[in-house]
Amino acid sequence: MARKIQYQPVAGNEPSDAQEVNYAKEFKQADIAGGYRKSKLKEAKSENPNLR
Repeated sequence: MARKIQYQPVAGNEPSDAQEVNYAKEFKQADIAGGYRKSKLKEAKSENPNLR
């Protein structure tokens, strides 16, 4: 079961593709800084030990 979260902008204010990429990178960095991804990473690695 793949778990992929995509952050969506507020309706009516559509960013460009480049802005969406930047937002995704910023959200990822914020998740890492907040420790949110650590538990998700452990869970994903337990489901698939071939992940790096």
